[in-house]
Amino acid sequence: MGLKKMVGGDDLMTASDAGRILGVSVDMVRLLAKNGELPFMSTISGVRLFRRADVDTLARRRERARSRPRLRGVR
Repeated sequence: MGLKKMVGGDDLMTASDAGRILGVSVDMVRLLAKNGELPFMSTISGVRLFRRADVDTLARRRERARSRPRLRGVR
């Protein structure tokens, strides 16, 4: 029987991992972090790490925004 790894909200991931979940590039993840849309912490060497719960929350928010109907011609 195989072992299953439990993923918790406090698990940390790299920008590359976060990008895979969000469906965006690593550069976009860095931009989201810089703009305050995705909280992060930095290691002493400057590597940004992201909490799984924060990435999942942003992914849900972005999905809801994409699924909203848009009105054409309205500014």
